[in-house]
Amino acid sequence: MNSNLLSDWLGYINSNRPNEEEFGLERLRELFKKTVSQNLANKVIIVGGTNGKGTTVEYLKNFLIESGCNVGVYTSPHLINFNERIRINNRTASDDEIVRAFKYIENNKNSTRLTYFDYATLAAFKIFAEENLDFAILEIGIGGKYDPVNLIESDISIITNIDLDHEKWLGSTLEQIGLQKAAILKQGKIGILGSDSMPLSVTSKSQEICKKTLQLGKEFRVSSLNNKWSYSIPHKNFELEDIDSGNLNPESAACALSAYKMLLEDDIDFKKVIEATHLPGRCHSIEHFILDVSHNPASVKNLIQFLDRNHKDIKFNAIFSAMSDKDCESIINEISQYISEWNICSIEDTRFDISELINTTEHITNKLVVRHDSVYSAIERSYHEQVPCIVFGSFITVSQAYQAIEKIKKENHEDH
Repeated sequence: MNSNLLSDWLGYINSNRPNEEEFGLERLRELFKKTVSQNLANKVIIVGGTNGKGTTVEYLKNFLIESGCNVGVYTSPHLINFNERIRINNRTASDDEIVRAFKYIENNKNSTRLTYFDYATLAAFKIFAEENLDFAILEIGIGGKYDPVNLIESDISIITNIDLDHEKWLGSTLEQIGLQKAAILKQGKIGILGSDSMPLSVTSKSQEICKKTLQLGKEFRVSSLNNKWSYSIPHKNFELEDIDSGNLNPESAACALSAYKMLLEDDIDFKKVIEATHLPGRCHSIEHFILDVSHNPASVKNLIQFLDRNHKDIKFNAIFSAMSDKDCESIINEISQYISEWNICSIEDTRFDISELINTTEHITNKLVVRHDSVYSAIERSYHEQVPCIVFGSFITVSQAYQAIEKIKKENHEDH
């Protein structure tokens, strides 16, 4: 593979999957050592958990940039462009940088077969190692134990929360899932736990191996009242009060704040940074659409909290597609009282079955269920009807919705 086009490389790395028995980190260690011949950054922070990882990363990145630091960020999945996954400060990596990294990996992998995620993660490592970073913030994809991000020896590991998701891969109980995600905690380093109800598999591992554990509700606290929230970390004699409840959850900001306080003494205007932080696809309002990448029952609860704070007593049409391996019944049940009509959209993914999803939706709700052959057709209809809509269920659904809205707005502008 010798193309200079990123689109060609993305097609290639998506088609060359290892067999299931080849998964695991041992097969990557030799290639990892070649790719990362020097430290990624002066300090590395890994962020894992079920929900709120990307939000935690965004807050921490913004705090560190505000302090004048040089920061690399690796997240997944992307919403629109692959380049979003690899950022230096607020700049996304260029096609050329990513292609160069892919070529290096391809030329050095020998007989090792790599997943799409392996290529993406190693490319981020290669780019960061050449950037003279103060900090690298790395988001775990699924689980933690076998994620290539976990090859890195981090200074701080953050686990945002543990909920049911990806049960096929991680286990069917919170304790089993917690065991997979707790594998990102490092011996003699700092662990930050972003929930006051972590499974024992996480809390016991953190207490056993981390030199210091900070847990929500213990070493740091969040309280909410009347669309405002406050944060405190008593052993640092620090608190913030009356922060506006925006479209991102306070627990993620609290994890990022706690990590910052473990990394730097610099005082910045935290409140200003928190209130200015926004992330596409997280309770993001565009005209009469709310776009949210929630795709499991716990993340849908966060969406509902946002609706209760900001859109009480409004009924929405749903534009919805979720993968068959998700707990669609619980997702639909959770949000059903806020929905007047369900628009189920077809998306191209081997894990998606529109007939199954329509049957599940019709079985649970007595609302009208409308079938669409694409996210675009559902967005187009709703755009012209001007009915309040929530778009959710997967990153793919929300990504296609953004692209549809942009295209329709452009066409309308040209018509006028």
